[in-house]
Amino acid sequence: MKPLVVLLVCLANFAKVKAHGVCYDPNHNKPADADAIRKDAQRIKEAGFKSVRTYVVKFGPDNLASLLTEQGLNVSVTIPFVNERPDDSMPEMLAAVEAAIKPVTPGAGRVTQIYVGNENLANVNAVPPKMFEFINYVKGAVPPDVLVGTVQRNTEFLEPARVDAIAGWKQLLDGCSIVGVNIHPVFTANTTAERAIDVVNDQWIQLTDEKTKQRFPGIVPKYAITEVGWPSAGSMLGNTGTKEGAQDFVNAYKTWSKKHIAEDRSFYFQMFDQPQRQDGPFEAHFGMVDASGVNKFTSFSFQDL
Repeated sequence: MKPLVVLLVCLANFAKVKAHGVCYDPNHNKPADADAIRKDAQRIKEAGFKSVRTYVVKFGPDNLASLLTEQGLNVSVTIPFVNERPDDSMPEMLAAVEAAIKPVTPGAGRVTQIYVGNENLANVNAVPPKMFEFINYVKGAVPPDVLVGTVQRNTEFLEPARVDAIAGWKQLLDGCSIVGVNIHPVFTANTTAERAIDVVNDQWIQLTDEKTKQRFPGIVPKYAITEVGWPSAGSMLGNTGTKEGAQDFVNAYKTWSKKHIAEDRSFYFQMFDQPQRQDGPFEAHFGMVDASGVNKFTSFSFQDL
């Protein structure tokens, strides 16, 4: 899924929360400008999140990563990559580097991860050559503790037909210092919210098993879960999103993630509902809050997600 539910705690609990990251898309705002982004950043921090993952670097005239770090958030930025027009990504790449090398001032966050492409290998038979160039350029231009890689569907790691169909895939992963995997149980047919965490666990076992290690040597320490969740509305493939199901899943993921993924490598999908999205029955409904930032859930103990 491009740029499942996060959820919400009571306002009284927000300040106490130690949280993983959350995915963030400013487009729910009208207008979606710098002031709205600053307001969103405060809302994200109120919810207890310390870091965000974005889907672009440049947002209108602004550097989205810089705006968010100035508000005290750590940022994992995604450089959008259009396979047919890779040079379109050049301004985004330069903006990502600019944000990553900016001196950190007291109270500010920083860019911690940079991803080139988000699920752009889903329908290709070869890695676009420019992806190698961009990743290598960014790695050489940013501080060594800024991790650089790509985000792709779990399908590209787990299905032999996809693994073997993408020329250059293994070489691309070799050149990454971090590898984002999007895991979406709602797109596994006939999955209930109660069983969604079992789907996540089963897929994680496959992602970290000996077969995958042999297929992609050195991959496991590089993993980050860059999207995961459950929607609060929508229906498809025998799956239905509800607020109750969303709350069940986030509770389950909270417990599961403590055992399986580092806090700075987990990004729940996503912070705000996106009512402008019409690309599928679920896409508008993954937010932990609605598009206005209002709680979608009346009771929840939101701790250590």
